[in-house]
Amino acid sequence: MAKTTPMIQIPAQLRPVLHAAAKNLLFHLYGSQGLPWGTSFADLEELVVQLAETFSSELLQQALQHQAEQPLPPPLQHCPRCGRSTQPGEPQPRTVQTRRGTADWHEPSSSCDHCRKAFFPSVQEPGDRPG
Repeated sequence: MAKTTPMIQIPAQLRPVLHAAAKNLLFHLYGSQGLPWGTSFADLEELVVQLAETFSSELLQQALQHQAEQPLPPPLQHCPRCGRSTQPGEPQPRTVQTRRGTADWHEPSSSCDHCRKAFFPSVQEPGDRPG
């Protein structure tokens, strides 16, 4: 059965930021004169789709990388098998296929000397990765 994703509302205080970002993008694309007369709607729509795809991918990657660079919360600093403290390891590359393309980042890793297991602290749910 497919996993459903809950709808997330964009906070009202973020709408002016998005408005300003769109205005800034248009200025960088077309200058102070704006969209030239004669630009087809289809061309503008295709540009918007490409910008949205690029923005989505960049937002995902930056958010995931920023999270991965933060200290692990206490529950993730312990071995899920035996409960002992784990030792931090080198970050490992991670790639996930999303609805908006691929997201790549370096995920923290740790290992348990007692269990001799390596762990990645991401919380996984059934269906997150192919079996």
